[in-house]
This record gives sequence, C-alpha cells and structure tokens, in this order.
Amino acid sequence: MTTYALETVRTVPILDLRVTPMDQETLLARLAREIASGGRVTVAGHNLHSAYLMRTEAPFRRFYEQAEVRLIDGMPLLALLGLHITRDGRARLGPRHRLGSTDWVPQAVHLPAVRRVALLGASASSNAGAAEKLSGSTGGGADDAVEVLSLPADPWSPEDLDDVVARLRAFAPEILLIGMGMPLQEQIATALRARTEIPVIATVGGAIDQLSGAQSLAPRWLGRIGLEWAWRLASDPRRFAGRYLVEPLRLARLILRGAA
Repeated sequence: MTTYALETVRTVPILDLRVTPMDQETLLARLAREIASGGRVTVAGHNLHSAYLMRTEAPFRRFYEQAEVRLIDGMPLLALLGLHITRDGRARLGPRHRLGSTDWVPQAVHLPAVRRVALLGASASSNAGAAEKLSGSTGGGADDAVEVLSLPADPWSPEDLDDVVARLRAFAPEILLIGMGMPLQEQIATALRARTEIPVIATVGGAIDQLSGAQSLAPRWLGRIGLEWAWRLASDPRRFAGRYLVEPLRLARLILRGAA
C-alpha cells in the first residue's frame, strides 16, 4: 500500500487546487508528530464547494494557501487527481485518500498526546452532544478519555471572538475543531491561528452536527463511491440544492471563463 510523504503536494487539474493526498494513517501520524514536537498545523478539506469559493472569496483563498494540510474531501477531486497521477506514472490514489472530517476526527482526538480538545460551532445542544461522544474512552480505561471544551457558535457574532480566544488560551487544547460552514469557519480559523498557540486547528464543516446526530451522517461506503452528496441532498434539499445542483454550474462557468 502506498503512503504519501507528509510534504507531498499535488495540483488537481482543471480545478487548479493544491492538495495533500493522505489516507487516515498518514494524517494521524502527521498530527501526532506536530503535537509531540511542539509544531503547529492547520487542516482543511477541499471539495467542489471550496473550489468555487477559492475563485470568489479572496480571504478564503488565502486561508487555503497557508494551510499545511489540504485533504481531499470530494470524489470529483480524487477522480481528477487520480487520472492525472496515473497518466504521469505516479502512484495511484484510492478511496482511502478521500477523507471527510468524520473519517478521521474520532481517531484524532484519541491520539496518545491529546488530552484536551475544543469544539467550536453548532448549537449548544449539538455541540454538547458531539463533545460527550468524543470525550469518551476508546477502551483503554479512564486515562484514555479526553477533556472537551464545548464552544457553541450558532448563532455567531464577531463580538464573540475575544471571549473564544480567552477560553481557548485558558484551556490550551491540543486540537481545535471548527465546524461553522464555509467560508465563516476559515475566517475564524485564520483569526484563532494568529491569536493562539494551538498545535492543530482543523475546519470540519458539518462534522459537529453529524457526530452529535443533529444532522444525518451518510454511510461511509457512500462516500467511497462518490454519492455522499446525494444523501445530503435528499436529507436536506433546501439547504444543499444550491451547493450541489447550482454551484457546480457556476464553477464550470468560472473555469471556462478563465480558460478563454
């Protein structure tokens, strides 16, 4: 099985996105190394939604340019990159290199060096539910449990930022997970990266709501065959119709316009 080097960066053709293809094992090893060595890393995920925002939101684009880890969180990106790599004679990518937040977050919070995790985002009840689920032991006894700081952020006000910074500094988590939707979560991640020393900051979209059960989580096998979007669309058409049915057309128009 091929495991990509930690520093490997690939460019997705057509979309012109720079990504760091990783499977779960490689990502967890990277996070463990950064935490143990006193390093810092920002983790983001790329999909068609982020590809569109990269072309329409300058601050969003700068966030991704500065993030050290840019996971592939969409089968269209994986397919485009896999075809390009295969033609170049490089190692083939597989479904394991498509990592949504819920694919790695439950394992990451129980890495040996992790004792404290902060969750920023979602409603108070949803955040508390996800915090309870993530804080539990994985079977190694009481020492295996992690302490989770619950920071609800729905609704969010810019005036909340100072209080969040103060609470994070006092709590000193090894991992901060921000689930507030694009592009807001990227704006908040940029601000918190500058004002705290948290080793791992990750933008995780709807993962908090999915982990708590407030939002239905698609079976992971659907993600591996590229149909998780259909599950989300069917579960909440009003919320996702624009993203999955309209936005790809707008993205295609922007790509064609840029190629003209």
